[in-house]
Amino acid sequence: MSERLNRLAYRFLDATVHIVMILILVITLFIFSIGVYDIVRTFLTNPYQVRFRMTFGLIVECVFDVLLLLEVYQSVLETLSHRRVPLRYVVDITIIMILRETFLKYYQGVIQPVELLSVTVMLTVLVVSRVVVLKYSPDYFEAHFKEIRGQEREVER
Repeated sequence: MSERLNRLAYRFLDATVHIVMILILVITLFIFSIGVYDIVRTFLTNPYQVRFRMTFGLIVECVFDVLLLLEVYQSVLETLSHRRVPLRYVVDITIIMILRETFLKYYQGVIQPVELLSVTVMLTVLVVSRVVVLKYSPDYFEAHFKEIRGQEREVER
């Protein structure tokens, strides 16, 4: 009986998280579309008053916000399905956040060359860690062991 209750609670939690994340994503996409419409309308009505760099920076910020929410959504779904936090999604979210902040500083014109160098080093370390995490994840070992077991069975035949 308690196992049945646990499955019911898990399904309820899973459905609730799906609904909340989809609502957040819809609201974010709605705000993004309003922002793009406002930027385009302002650019078309007063092209000399709008600076292209600032306008493009706002669009990039909105795009990175949507990407960040998609990664968080993917991470929550993966956490619920495997009942553990996959490190690859944490690394992906960190990479997107660093890129977002770097682009925002770039389009505001306040980033220094030393900051760009440090961001490059951080991103390199994160990308290498992402590759290592993918290579040595439990899913990789499980698939690799299944492949080895399948080859052993073929040799026995």
